Amino acid sequence: MPTPSETLTVGAAARRLGIAAPTLRSWERRYGLSPSARSAGGHRRYSPEDLARLRAMLRLVDQGVPTAEAAASVRDRIYPAPSPSVTSATSVAEGTGDPSHAVPRSLPVRRSARSGAEGPGKLTDLFAIANSMDGDRLAHEVARSLDRSGAVDAWTSRLMPLLVEVGDQWERTGACVEVEHLASEAVASGLRYHTRRSVDRHKPDEAERAVVLACLEREDHALPLLAVAAALAERGIKVRTLGAATPVASLSDAVRRIRPAAVFIWSSAPETADLDALRILARTRPSYQLVVGGPGWQNLGQPEGWVSTLADAVTALVAAVRP
Repeated sequence: MPTPSETLTVGAAARRLGIAAPTLRSWERRYGLSPSARSAGGHRRYSPEDLARLRAMLRLVDQGVPTAEAAASVRDRIYPAPSPSVTSATSVAEGTGDPSHAVPRSLPVRRSARSGAEGPGKLTDLFAIANSMDGDRLAHEVARSLDRSGAVDAWTSRLMPLLVEVGDQWERTGACVEVEHLASEAVASGLRYHTRRSVDRHKPDEAERAVVLACLEREDHALPLLAVAAALAERGIKVRTLGAATPVASLSDAVRRIRPAAVFIWSSAPETADLDALRILARTRPSYQLVVGGPGWQNLGQPEGWVSTLADAVTALVAAVRP
């Protein structure tokens, strides 16, 4: 039996899984996915084994299995707790891990890019620098790679594969969480720096309407928005980034005030995608192009405006500004 220090509250377990706490409670009521432990006061406590079972369910849901069937499949099976009980960038990228610090699921990347990336900022060099814990140098090399290759190629071929690689290292060794955190911060810093430089180089036309980038209320992972912003800045597109966890009412207000040509909504998981919010946004005026990206929308039928890659997102957003 796990000790109290080894168990999590409903809220903490939900954050670890990357879902909303009400969703976790609903699964307990509807599908019998009850936690195996209770506190002295009778409150739910999720053990590492409980989390492993729920992660297995999330993997099935992400593969298109209906929620009820996925729950029935995992409910009575024994899932040993992972060792060590930490979560990597890879697991979050696949929708099975703790999203609090690791990289979110992203627009598709080539997981084999480590062996194929060449030139300055190639993946092997970035990985070595990350493991040396030289954050300043890593951020510099990330920015250099962006400058040499452009945001779309650098993100797809090197930056996201770097984060996947450090996550794989974490899973293999059970250590190096500090490398993953450092790499995530360096990628974010490099993208922001590249965006500022691109805005200076390619002055946006103030007569053109902007593009708004945002995540809905339950989405805490905005790193892909930084990649979209960097790619649009290279093309002289005006960008207004609202970032993570934006309530739909606030986003609608922003649309009315900014009057954008397009709005891009990122979702990393089904729990953070909201079709009702899209319907509200579609009715918001003045009219604009609504583009949605990320794997969160796939299980909702890939709504109109869904794009599967960073390149496709950029193409759709540029076309909305410059038809």
